[in-house]
Amino acid sequence: MTTKIRRARNDAEADVLFEIGTEELPATNLADLFESAGENLLEARIKKILEEHRLSYGECKVFATPRRLVFWLTSVPAAQAAKEQLIKLLPKEEAYSADGKPQEKLLVILQKRGASISDVRLSDLGGKPYVFIKKKEPQAPVTQVLPEVFKTLLKTLPFPKKMKWGIRWEDGSDFSFPRPVRNLLCLYGNKPIRFKVGTLHVSNRTVIFLKSDRKSYAVKDVPSYFKFLKAKGIILDPKKRKKKIKEELEKLASLLGGRLYDDPFLLNEVCFLAESPDYVSAPFDKEFLKLPLEVLTVSMARQQRIFGLLNKKDEVSPYFLAVLDGRATAQEKKLISRNYGSILHAKLKDSLFFYKEDTKVSLEKKREDLKGLIFLKGAGSMLDKSHRLVNLVKQLKDEFCLPKETQDSLERAAALCKSDLLTQMVGEFPELQGVMGRCYARDSGETEETALSIGEHYLPRTVQDRLPKTLAPSVLSILDKCDLVVACFGLGLEPSSSFDPYGLRRSASAIIKITLKQRIHFSLGRVLETAKKELSPFILKDKEPQLIPRLGDFFKDRFKAVLSEGGHTREDLIEAVLASGFDTLHATRVKLHNLSTVIHQASFTEAAKVVERTVNILKGSKEPLPDRADPSLFTEELERQVYAEYERTRDSILEAVRSGDYAFATSLYAKAFFDILGRFFEKVFVYAEDVNIRRNRLALLTAVKNLYTEKIADLSKIRLSPPV
Repeated sequence: MTTKIRRARNDAEADVLFEIGTEELPATNLADLFESAGENLLEARIKKILEEHRLSYGECKVFATPRRLVFWLTSVPAAQAAKEQLIKLLPKEEAYSADGKPQEKLLVILQKRGASISDVRLSDLGGKPYVFIKKKEPQAPVTQVLPEVFKTLLKTLPFPKKMKWGIRWEDGSDFSFPRPVRNLLCLYGNKPIRFKVGTLHVSNRTVIFLKSDRKSYAVKDVPSYFKFLKAKGIILDPKKRKKKIKEELEKLASLLGGRLYDDPFLLNEVCFLAESPDYVSAPFDKEFLKLPLEVLTVSMARQQRIFGLLNKKDEVSPYFLAVLDGRATAQEKKLISRNYGSILHAKLKDSLFFYKEDTKVSLEKKREDLKGLIFLKGAGSMLDKSHRLVNLVKQLKDEFCLPKETQDSLERAAALCKSDLLTQMVGEFPELQGVMGRCYARDSGETEETALSIGEHYLPRTVQDRLPKTLAPSVLSILDKCDLVVACFGLGLEPSSSFDPYGLRRSASAIIKITLKQRIHFSLGRVLETAKKELSPFILKDKEPQLIPRLGDFFKDRFKAVLSEGGHTREDLIEAVLASGFDTLHATRVKLHNLSTVIHQASFTEAAKVVERTVNILKGSKEPLPDRADPSLFTEELERQVYAEYERTRDSILEAVRSGDYAFATSLYAKAFFDILGRFFEKVFVYAEDVNIRRNRLALLTAVKNLYTEKIADLSKIRLSPPV
């Protein structure tokens, strides 16, 4: 059955507006739905539903505040789009007699479906003629379709958690939503679309939830709705609201002689905590400036959703800024500031106490107590992990080409990097692990490189987080994450397609991104093998034999994803390059970039055809082949010529590979083999009856193929012409 949908031919078009008024929605949920991997999930959902209901539109815009979700569609026709279906009935030979008359069987089927002979169409399917009928579905008016669209939307909005509060659908099932729904509005132009969602009535009324105005208002039409909310100070568009909040906070910070501390996560969160933002500022006790910047800003952001300020020296200024939901009077702002200030004072007083207590015991002494902290069930304690990291640094220092002073700093950082997990400050603020280790390391006189390595070895914590800035913390971060990934795979805790509780995909991607960013040359295989050796007492026996191959496949998949995200859109080229190995990640990325610059050149196409033809002919061989071709077994002149070209160009191609000039290597390969192999395949029968001659020819072709596929890329995976 095939379906064809055409836009409805209606002169009358109007905008559609649907508003869901709720109690305060979770800010983090809204932020995630609007920016999930660069996609607005709410917009994606409504578009899919509209497509299913055959409603076309000009633009689709989705807005959200803590109190309302708004879906605005422009230029929606007054009826559904027309829909035609071709329905397969039966083979032509069963439907018609030899002289072309319709058989009784066909007529009965047509009668049952309410169709006639004039509706019949003939079309081939799999090389065989079939009878189809064309069926048109009725075009329902938009006023009938919209209730179904928005009921479906309410049922399927992709919130991670929903609650029930006594409202039921018409069929008796529970109505669920992240927070109780208090109001529903639906307009088509200036027409209210009235229907019921359980016991909730959908109308043309919107509700203002501000403390200064908690009323229900009738809305005349779609433009009036937007004008009305704007007049009430409500900014519907999250992007505009976030921009406005940032601008106002920056102005306020400037008036206080500082600048806003950059916290994108907090800005994103408060954007969905206020639909009509207002702002307050207040000072706090300068005594708390003794605390590290991160402690101050995290305490403000995570516990009270308030912003810190920095002075011209990039030090914390003794002021904070807060965003309010709804306009406040000067007197109200004074009271609100005082309340914020008193809570902040108590929190920072606790933090200062924790900080002073933590500094009484060195990280070195805390390290021994890590034996009581489990790293991973079945993989020992955090002290075991600390010892492993030190051993990895010692064993792999030459692999990473670490200078002597960096080796010493890194060994020290590896020993101490987990000690801050036992501090009171990290107990209060888990997101400060690593950060507090850096602060305490500085306080106790460790080198700056050691302190920085401790502080940055967790980076990146999230997909959007920054990467370590220098070599030492980058290497420690790589080793720390390799230990986690190998441990989990060795215990059978591999991620599934939808379940990755230990963040192994994120860790593997981080290893790759750090390596590429810092351009670190090392053997991934050797690092994984060394990590496996360190973890050998914990690895399950049945997991050990296939552990490294499984890890190789896992890192290959993550490398593909990282390269695709980085702008390499030719997936076939990525596949081809990775097929030749990716043990040195940075060199592999260089190779990919190098080949992508010549992929449209004739030499690349010719090289790809050489590889493709040799791969295809070798697929038919299952017999063992000699390690190399024997010239004494050649019986054809073209065999000798191919072998001579191989001997003549092999060293030059390998030298180009060693120097990283893969484009030149490709040119040499194409020039050497494209023409001569074309003649070879025309004139020489590879699968000769004589077993020795046959195997010798296959060995020759294997050598030609491997010269490129083992060192550069398996170009048989390249699509030489774009898909139609």
